[in-house]
Amino acid sequence: MWWDLLWKMVNFAVLVFLLYKVLKKPLGSYLKSRQESIKGALEEAERAKEEGERKYREYEERLKKLDQEIEKIRQDLIRDGKKEKERIITEAKIMAEKVKEQARLSAEQELKMAKLRLKEETAAMTVQVAEDMLKKHLKPIDHERLVDEYIERVRRLH
Repeated sequence: MWWDLLWKMVNFAVLVFLLYKVLKKPLGSYLKSRQESIKGALEEAERAKEEGERKYREYEERLKKLDQEIEKIRQDLIRDGKKEKERIITEAKIMAEKVKEQARLSAEQELKMAKLRLKEETAAMTVQVAEDMLKKHLKPIDHERLVDEYIERVRRLH
C-alpha cells in the first residue's frame, strides 16, 4: 500500500520535473523578448525626452544672441519651448507609465495562462497515469466489487 503511494509520488515528481524542463526555456525566452521590447520602448521615450530638452537648449541659445528688437519674439519662443518641453516630458512619462503598466499586466496575464496550462496538463497527465495504473493493477474480482459498490450507492440515492 505505501509502495503505491511512494510510486505515485515519484511519478508525480518526475512529471513536475519534466514539465519544468520542457516549459522553462520557451517561457523564459518569451518573457525575455517581451522585457527587451519594453526596454526598447522606454529607451525610445528617453530619446524623445532628450531630443525635446536638446531643442529647448538650442532655442534658448539662439534667443540669447538676438538683440533688443526681437525681445518679445524671444520671450514667446522661450515660453513655447518650455511648454513643448513640458508636453514632451509629460507625454514621455505618460507613455512610459502606460508601457510599464501594459507590460506588467501582460506579464501577469501570461503568467496566469502559463500556470493554468501547467495545471491542466498536470491534471490530464495525472489522470492518465492513474488510469494506466488502474488498468495494470485492477483484477477482474476488484472490477466486479467496484461495480457492485457503485450499483449499491446508486440504489441508496433513489
